[in-house]
Parts: sequence; C-alpha cells; structure tokens
Amino acid sequence: MILGRTLQGVVSAVARRVAIPIYARRFGRFEKLLSEARRVQQEWLLDRLQRCRDTRFGHDHGFASIRTLADFRRQVPVSRYDYFAPYIDAVGRGEFAALVPADERLLRFTITTGSTGTPKLNPVTTAWLREYRQAWDYWGVKMLIDHPEKVGTKILHMPGTWDMGRTPGGIPISMVSTLGARYQHPLVKPFYAIPNEVGDIRDPVARYYTMLRLSLPERIGLIVLMNPGTLLRLVELGDQHRESLIRDIRDGTVSSAFDIPADIRKNLSTRTRRADPYRARELEQIIERTGRLFPKDYWNAPLITCWLGGTAGYQSRYFADYFGDVPQRDMGLVSSEGRHTIPIADDKPEGVLAITAGFYEFLPVAEIDSPQPTVLAGHELEIDHDYSLLMTTSAGYYRFHIGDLVRCRGFVGEAPVLEFLQKVDRCGDLEGEKVTEHQFVQAVGDAAGALGIRLGYVTAIPWRPGREPPCYAVIIEHSDIADETLARRFLDALDRGLMETNFLYRARRREGVLGPPRLVRIPQGAWGDFVQAEVDRRGTGDVQYKHPGLVQDASWLQRFTPVDTITLDIATPSV
Repeated sequence: MILGRTLQGVVSAVARRVAIPIYARRFGRFEKLLSEARRVQQEWLLDRLQRCRDTRFGHDHGFASIRTLADFRRQVPVSRYDYFAPYIDAVGRGEFAALVPADERLLRFTITTGSTGTPKLNPVTTAWLREYRQAWDYWGVKMLIDHPEKVGTKILHMPGTWDMGRTPGGIPISMVSTLGARYQHPLVKPFYAIPNEVGDIRDPVARYYTMLRLSLPERIGLIVLMNPGTLLRLVELGDQHRESLIRDIRDGTVSSAFDIPADIRKNLSTRTRRADPYRARELEQIIERTGRLFPKDYWNAPLITCWLGGTAGYQSRYFADYFGDVPQRDMGLVSSEGRHTIPIADDKPEGVLAITAGFYEFLPVAEIDSPQPTVLAGHELEIDHDYSLLMTTSAGYYRFHIGDLVRCRGFVGEAPVLEFLQKVDRCGDLEGEKVTEHQFVQAVGDAAGALGIRLGYVTAIPWRPGREPPCYAVIIEHSDIADETLARRFLDALDRGLMETNFLYRARRREGVLGPPRLVRIPQGAWGDFVQAEVDRRGTGDVQYKHPGLVQDASWLQRFTPVDTITLDIATPSV
C-alpha cells in the first residue's frame, strides 16, 4: 500500500505540471466572455430561439418572428413550472418535438419536488448537458487553479440515485446529482473514490458506511457534495463504526451487518478485497492518540466543496471540529434545472453568473408580485440588491420563475456575482428538503384528523437548535393538544406525513441530517393576541388576515413565551 501511495504522489505531480496550464487557458477564455456578458447572453438567447422555433412551444410563442430581446419578452410570459408542465409531460410520453429541436436528443429527465409534493420532471437534452458540464468544468478548473496541490488526488463525492424510474414513454429519470459523475471525462473518472453504483444503496447508513470503507484507505484531496449536514453525518457515522471499518480495511472485507444489495457488494469486491493492515494500524493509532476517528487525522486537509450560504449552508460552520482548518469552496447555485452560478473564490457563498449555460433575467424583489414588473438583465443589477431569478435554458424552459432569491454581490466584467438567499415562496429548506407550506398544512391536517384532534392556528418554522440537527418547530396553543402522549403521537404522524408527501424530506430524515419536528406549545389565547396585533399593525380587517402555515423567520419563536416544547425520542425514522 505504501508503494501505491508513492505512485499516486508521482501521478499527482505529473498531473499538476500538465493540467494547471491547460486549466488556466480554459478559464482565461471564460473570463474574457465575462467581460462581454451582455453580448454573450443575448447571442445565446437568439440562437436558442431559432434552434427551437419548430418545436411546439416555439410555434405557440412565435419564435420564428423574434428578432430582439424586446420581442422575446413581449411574446413569452414569465411563468412557473405549471406553464411548462403540459409540454414536459408530452416529452415524457415520447412527443419530443414539444420542446426538443430535431437536431438534439433527449437523454433522460432529472427530478425535483413541486409545491404539492408531486415530482417535477426536468428534460436533459444533449445541448443542456453540454452546457451543464461546461459550467461545472469552469467551476472545477478555477478551483484547481487556486489549489494546484489537489490535482491528481482522489475525489470523494456523494453519488445520487441513478434509476428513479421511467416516464410513461419509457424515458429514464435520475437525480441531477448523478449526472456529473456519470458523464465525466474518462481521464477524470479514475480519480473518483466512490463508484457510481454506491448511490443505488438505498439504506443511508449502509451507503455512508460503504463510502467510508472505500475512501478511508485513499488520499482524499477533494470532497464534492451539496449539503454540509450530509458530510457531517458521514464523518460522525465513521467515528461511530470505527472498529468495524478498521477491521474491514485490515481484513479486506465489508461488514455483513449493513444492508448492501448483493450485486453491488459483488461489484465492489475488486476494490475491497485487498487487505491493508498498514492503513488499519494507522487508523488504530489515531484512535489511541485522540479517542476519535475524524478526517482531520486520517486525511490531509481536503478541499471541501458544498453550499456555504443560504439556509442549507449553515452547518458548514462545524467543519473545523471534524476536518481542522481546511479550504472551502461554495458549490454555487445548482438545481435540477441546471448550474446557474460559478463560485470563483474560497469561503464565499457566491458565484459569477454562468453566462454560457442559459439566458438569465431578474425581477427586483419588491416587484415579484407586480402584474408588470421591471425585468433586468444581469449587467443591469445593483450591488447588494435582491432579485428573483428567471431562466431560459436548453432544457425547454423560457423565462422560468424558479423561485430562487439571490443578492448581487458585485461583478466580474459585465457578469453579476450572485449569492443565493432562499426560496421566494414559503418553503422550508434547511437541508435541501424543500418542504412547502402546502405540504406542511396537508400533513398537519391528516395527522390531526387521524387522531381526532381539532387544531386552531398552527405555524411551522425551520429551526436550527444549536449543534443538534435542524428541524421544524411547530407552534400550537397548549390547549389544542394538552395531553403529552397525544402530542408525541401527533408529532410522529406529522413526521410520517411529511415523509410520504416529500421524498427529499424523507431522505434527509433517514440520513439523520434533519431532526424530527418539535411541538412548541404556547399559552391559550396567544394566537388570538398575535392575530389582533397583526391586524392592527397592517391596518386591515381580520377578514383579510391570512395565517401563515410556514414561515422562514426563526425569530418568530421569540414572539411567544412557550409553555413547553415536546420532542420525539427517535431522531431517525426506521422506515
């Protein structure tokens, strides 16, 4: 194994000498485009409209007659997902011409959640994938230019699920997080420490254990994932199962105590069957010295890439406890619909607009609900002002109001540098679960109905209680559920209801990065006093008062003096 590490070091040194000059030239070309972002964006848009003029969407919106940005804005409305759903559903049935031009192919769909819990399908065309990969390439090469010592080291990534089913037309569906690794350049693939099939291990503990079994013997230099809470869960599990991991590394095995499908276990055997007593002894010595098994002792300061900003980036503040003083690079604004920003500096939750991956417009936050809002191009934004993002992409979206709120932090050339803040709509997004107000209200109603509970006002608040996993605080009046046993049954039913309607919430709960909801019981009459104060403050009648089922402002908890807080005993659900 010592010889293997020496060889890897030689490969890394050669890779740095060869790759860094290539990376620098590649990113230099992108920097030149940023200085002409206005021209690049408009040329991208007009070229895309002409390519798609014979699609059904193109016919319906007169693409053939569009010659200017003003024409485009006049003929294509700002729209939410529901506007595109009939066209996307047609593509899912095999009617590709609804959105996909004749000279492109539909490869598959990615999936996300909608406001009603129904999954949304996002087309992956050959053009979209090319632009998506290029945006990732710009992000990656800039990161390695800044950290040349990481070139040639192993990459630990969190593989997502590749097979999420098929559309009625038989088209495969995947998580967007799988695309980068699956379509990676052949010269880069050998540097991935985790094979793609590990993402298909359904049980999260078994999946994390397998990832650690494969990566602990490696020289990990780069960690790529989105949610920092997921990474913390991984390393905590590694410490929890340290004896088993060391035994497997020493013996060349993978413990049978974990639910790993037989075919995946067999495929991984070529990687795991080689015994490594030297590495096992190194890990044992770490435990003897520190009493724990954390990455700051078994890896050499890997570069961590994840979300650093927004609500999801909160837990990155705990990395130093597990990794020591390590560099961190924001993942950027990435969604199932594409990669929209490219972070270019460490420790900043912001990135430059991905001007070659689509056409972007922006609504000032104060005008989001206006019937005739001001619409701005990227070069027209003002620093430290907030905007809602509109995107036009090669997946078939045009002026799509995705609901992301961003803040302009500056410019590179003519391209804005953007920080993601939150979802515009009422949506809980502590760890990427995207629980909507609709989903919460539905789950509360179902839970209360099943238990024969009559509830008054209820509001959920995404909450981060210190070092414990984030969760949802659910505020009710104490008299609504006075019995503590019944209150716990209600919380359990609510938790299960959210898992049934939102697969991302279910995944985060099973992974342990999201805690169970907590019931905050306030005095009887407290909601009535609150409502009256709000009516008085707004100067509107109580008929127009609309009670929020979910708010994003955690300071709401400070508006009340709780009677008590009820928690569930089991932090991670068994199903």
